[in-house]
Amino acid sequence: VIIHNPVSNMYLASGIPKVTEWRKRNIPTALATDGPGSNNSQDMMEVLKFTACLQKVGTLDATALLPEDVLDMVYRGGARAMRLHEKIGRLAPGAYADVVLLNLQRPHIAPVHSPASALVYNANGNDVDTVIVNGKIVVRNGKLMTINEERLIADCQRAAEKMADRAGIQSWRSKNWF
Repeated sequence: VIIHNPVSNMYLASGIPKVTEWRKRNIPTALATDGPGSNNSQDMMEVLKFTACLQKVGTLDATALLPEDVLDMVYRGGARAMRLHEKIGRLAPGAYADVVLLNLQRPHIAPVHSPASALVYNANGNDVDTVIVNGKIVVRNGKLMTINEERLIADCQRAAEKMADRAGIQSWRSKNWF
């Protein structure tokens, strides 16, 4: 299985991987974000759009990678990458009930002519409304149910600032940007 990180490829100027060729050869391909150093947003919905668009510009073919192909890479490819393709990556009896529900009735998405196109080209991580993992709701109304998201963000910000201080890097807060 090949794990494709299109935003990282663009961010680091490492070239355009030959995803369309891999798919023609039936090489399982999954999608992912990379670490903060080479993909700042960590938004998997963003990855969908960039995957399709990067292949289009790389091949100069507007049909190089269709939305359905991208969605297949994210759910079936992801399941294969984790060696869990018997349990996840599809809605079927016996498979884990992992579901992500998005609100497609948003100005930047509607009207929806094709759900697959809307997911790949219009939606972003902020459109995620509900996430169900193995039958348990972990995100409801866009909010994490398993941890205190605000506290986590504040803790992470403090930790990042402490690391910057230890490294002698000036914090963005000390630059009076806000």
